[in-house]
Amino acid sequence: MRPTLFGVVVFFVTLSSCTVYKEYAIDIYKPGVIAVPPDVENVALVYRNFKYPSDSLQHYYKKDNRLIKSKNDPASLDSILANYALKELAANLKNKNTFKEIHIYPEIFKAHTGKKLPPLQFGLVKKLTSSSHTNLLISLETFSYFFSKYSGNAEIPKSEEVITAAVWAVYDPLAEKVIERKTMIDTIFWNNYNENGKKVKDSKLPPRKVALKIAAQLAGENYSKRFFASWQTVNRVYSVPPPADFSAAAAYVEKGDWENAIKIWERYAPDKNGKMAIHARYNLALAYEMKDDIDTAWKWLTLAQQLATSYKSKEDIKRIIEYQRILLNRKKDIDRLNRSNAR
Repeated sequence: MRPTLFGVVVFFVTLSSCTVYKEYAIDIYKPGVIAVPPDVENVALVYRNFKYPSDSLQHYYKKDNRLIKSKNDPASLDSILANYALKELAANLKNKNTFKEIHIYPEIFKAHTGKKLPPLQFGLVKKLTSSSHTNLLISLETFSYFFSKYSGNAEIPKSEEVITAAVWAVYDPLAEKVIERKTMIDTIFWNNYNENGKKVKDSKLPPRKVALKIAAQLAGENYSKRFFASWQTVNRVYSVPPPADFSAAAAYVEKGDWENAIKIWERYAPDKNGKMAIHARYNLALAYEMKDDIDTAWKWLTLAQQLATSYKSKEDIKRIIEYQRILLNRKKDIDRLNRSNAR
């Protein structure tokens, strides 16, 4: 757990109680979006080679406002680009040690079309994973792409772009479960200006096939990120009721001095302090979350809920329940991270 550099970012006031609620921005380490079963070690990557009937511009591109048919495209351009995406996905997964073994099968499926894209049958999924000695299947279900180039003029620079649209799916053969099915759209753009907005002399934009390769690799790289843990910025709320001690605790929070803030809130936590104890206990829960002690944070939040219930304080109860939901999800995330690290 770490606070962000900007600390407290916003506050709002409940006029009826003169209590200030401040948001505190923190960074938390979250597991990847895709929950891979802990016993999975080996994975197979396949290209399903599916196309919708309307996806028929693989061998065309746009130059300014004109649609042009490309010359000398290989007939297997789809498979070539899908293979680039799968290889980049595999390289990123291997770099992060996500799996022990990764096998790529870009040409198992023949090209086929349909109005709907149903999930793979698990009989087939099990056959593929069994024959490859893997226990998870990642499928690039369909992959579309389109290249455009613009001539530019004195005011607008020459530029190119590739838009890709991919549907990815993760199949668990043992549980017979589709862990995820995700559509991802990416755009990659080139011009002859650098990041500072200055024109780069003699710069060249990539040819179409090179641009398509780069875009396909980017599609694989971007999907790989859904497997990885990462830092994310989130906001938490703490309260500053009228007593001056709470303002002093808030000053400590702004400096990141949670120990001194805890000492103040603990003085107000006993039942005898009435509704001030609700605020103190809630704030103590945040303090212990900041110390990565989720169990103690939960304890203080439970005590805050008990007191808020006895006072029938609906707003406090609502805020506490929401924070309990957040802490429960954090605990699940930590458990997932621990299981992942133990693999």
